[in-house]
Amino acid sequence: MPAPDSTARLDDLTQGEHMLLWAFRALAIGARDCRLIHRQFDEACGPAGGEALAALSVFVGELGRSGRRKVTLAAPGSLRITRDEQLILALFAAAQAEDYARLEAHLAWLLAGEPRPPFAAAACLTAQALGMNGYVLRLPDVAAASERAIPNVVVLRSAAG
Repeated sequence: MPAPDSTARLDDLTQGEHMLLWAFRALAIGARDCRLIHRQFDEACGPAGGEALAALSVFVGELGRSGRRKVTLAAPGSLRITRDEQLILALFAAAQAEDYARLEAHLAWLLAGEPRPPFAAAACLTAQALGMNGYVLRLPDVAAASERAIPNVVVLRSAAG
């Protein structure tokens, strides 16, 4: 996945990222019984499709109930991708890559608080089902900023280092 930016578009995504985001948006507006989404996950993930979609539904539902900040999603069908949606894709990519520290960090930011157990488990189940069926979720390209690139920052070094 490219580095997060405000010009990201749906057509920049892989098929797995597109499917995940499309389902996330639909679930967020209450389209849990959409047959098209169910069929897409069943065809993409086989027997694990229903479980993956159910886990995603738990994630979205819990986010709506217990998240402490407003999460901005584009309307289903929109070609633009919000920064929060980019974070959601990065979160699921971290789950698929088994980068649990990054997963927890993304969850903490998304929830504006300490992540509860169902979030990581649901993200991992969904992401792994996609990954096992060839739908790779890309981790964002994030370059480390150099000390000189950050204005008004004082870097303290110990005498040892």
